[in-house]
Amino acid sequence: MDKLNLAAVILAGGKSTRFNEDKLTYIYNKPIISYPINESKKITESIFIITNEFEYEKVKGLNYVKFIFDDKSLNCKGSARGIATAVGKIESEYYLIMPEDIPWINSIALNNLIEYSMRSKLLVSPIIYSGIVSPLFMSLPRNYANKIIDICNNYSVIASRPSNFIRGNESLLIGSYHLTNDPKVFYDADTKHDLNITTKGLPRKIIHLKSYNNFIEGIKNFKDKNNIQAFKNFIEESKMYRKNKLYSLELSTLIDAFIINKSEAIQKRINWLRKKTGRSQKEI
Repeated sequence: MDKLNLAAVILAGGKSTRFNEDKLTYIYNKPIISYPINESKKITESIFIITNEFEYEKVKGLNYVKFIFDDKSLNCKGSARGIATAVGKIESEYYLIMPEDIPWINSIALNNLIEYSMRSKLLVSPIIYSGIVSPLFMSLPRNYANKIIDICNNYSVIASRPSNFIRGNESLLIGSYHLTNDPKVFYDADTKHDLNITTKGLPRKIIHLKSYNNFIEGIKNFKDKNNIQAFKNFIEESKMYRKNKLYSLELSTLIDAFIINKSEAIQKRINWLRKKTGRSQKEI
């Protein structure tokens, strides 16, 4: 791979609230932020940290990286804004997006992820375990950049999530079995407890998603106050995720549907999905 064609993007704008101290500089044999940096160095010379003024003060002495501050003019928040900032401000043929808190990451898995994107010309994200797609890990070609920014600005009215970029685009989801032999490679450490987490296997599925029209039309109808049709769009979208046991995406989609129609049946399914995925309300 020509190193000049790939930008590695590390998202480092969070507040480490659940970790109870700063994750970026926390020592897990070495500072946690050093893991994605060191592994990215093995596959590209272009490494960027997307952050904010507060977090920058903690990591500004790092070598081998360039810093970009979140673009506050974008109409989405959190990690979604970080991703949209990256593709808007960095000129590259391909982007490899990852979170900062990934102490088990390795360059082989990252290289495999980007190679799937290069071969398919699609946005690619890993399925890490039990129907969990990890949208903070994402590889994509340059031609997705405008779509990412558009979803950030115009399709975040219900919720601002990185998974919106998967839901709103033609995407390829790759079971981690095809990317690594270490089940923990794509795990992040939201809490200190996660540093001792038990691995949960390597999913083998490869799923080509083409259901983005349901997401796009659902948001458009919601903005136009056509709630009946928007609800139908999200329910139709959720059926595809349920069929493929993509529980984290189904959960996000049903939460959107529930905002429109607070059905008891949907609430029951949401509760089941939260338990299945281990996702709290703040994590969706």
